[in-house]
Amino acid sequence: MAVFVPYLLHLNHTNTRENMNNTASQNTNRLHCLDWLRVIAIGVLLMYHIGMVYVPDWGYHYKNPLASDWIKSLMLLTSPWRMGLLWLVSGIALAYMCGRYNVIRLVVRRTNQILLPLLVGVLFVVPVQLFAQMKQAGDMPLNFIGFVHAFFVQPKEYFVNYSSGIWPRFDVNHLWYLRSLWRFSIVLILLSPILNSNLAKMIGHFLASRLSCLLALFIIPIAMIELLMEGESMREYYGFILLLLGFYLGLHEAFWQTLTKHVKLLCILSLVAMTALQIGFIEIWQTGLNQTNTLWNALIQCIYVSNKILPLLAILALSYQFLNKPNKLIKQLSPYVFPLYILHQSVIIIIAYMASNSHSTLLQSAEYQLWFSLVITPLICALLVMLIARFNAFRLCFGMRLKKNRDPYSSWQANFAVLVICTPMIYCLI
Repeated sequence: MAVFVPYLLHLNHTNTRENMNNTASQNTNRLHCLDWLRVIAIGVLLMYHIGMVYVPDWGYHYKNPLASDWIKSLMLLTSPWRMGLLWLVSGIALAYMCGRYNVIRLVVRRTNQILLPLLVGVLFVVPVQLFAQMKQAGDMPLNFIGFVHAFFVQPKEYFVNYSSGIWPRFDVNHLWYLRSLWRFSIVLILLSPILNSNLAKMIGHFLASRLSCLLALFIIPIAMIELLMEGESMREYYGFILLLLGFYLGLHEAFWQTLTKHVKLLCILSLVAMTALQIGFIEIWQTGLNQTNTLWNALIQCIYVSNKILPLLAILALSYQFLNKPNKLIKQLSPYVFPLYILHQSVIIIIAYMASNSHSTLLQSAEYQLWFSLVITPLICALLVMLIARFNAFRLCFGMRLKKNRDPYSSWQANFAVLVICTPMIYCLI
């Protein structure tokens, strides 16, 4: 600690002037396509998580699977890269922030921006998912009011068999992304003086100017992760690699120029990879060849890795070429992405729980419940997000700016107060 604090102070001093000089140039070169990508990413994630309730065999917090496997093929179109898009966009956004704030201020700011919504989500949003999950498993004999009392006041033995993401019985579920985003963001902020040095920028420009180098930067580490890791470690390191690449390459104009220069090739490769994954899913995964033959297993793993990368690069290229211009509607929708992310999975699961327990003849089959969820879930999410937007206290708790686009963390008093509130969570996450 005695060495770490002077290091932080040194970073704070050496980067303040450079950050001030970079801010104006970055504002003039704003990537408008990032707003589009945020909205697209949350839309894809919303539809994917609705599908997770009804897809057979794939684990989820609440299930009502369809009788057929057609939905698996549909979901495989986005499954490999859906979270990767969020990580990349987050990395690019963090790089912009590093140009506006010094290291210490940005560490405090990102801590408050991420951990306060995470705290609110863990305490008040995620528990309803646990209620539905426990009711379906037969582990919760109480009604919802009784569940709330047991969860917060008198847990007894109800939650012994349920995981603890942060505190006993308080899991993060889909908010694992925010937990990891905070950890990884702090690492990148502390490394930002190195990653933003002149030498690092020269190397970054060289790599970003060549498609072969870009493909290697993405493919090699992600392939190693797929080969050497499994479970949560795989998704965590995959997220870190893409956050790092977005942070390191996202502000290089050469990166976007290289992608747009090769946009047709990237689109063709993406379509080939996605088609190969569909065929491989039917012919290899579904038949179990990957479990009995090492060669087939290696082939399907290579195909899956390519689907984690190529569609991402194609989407970035297309968005920069066609969507990198101001759009009033998308700019208005972009601030709602954060609260929608926090709320969406709980809304999905509660609607699925209510639909599957409904006595309506129209909702007796999983197919009808799927279509019901696809229509109702976005509407309920939109209503809740609009309700949040009406009150500054809710806006702060769900990661939005205050009304009239005011910064909730413009004063040191606000930063200090929220930091104190988040301190118990910081202690658990470090």
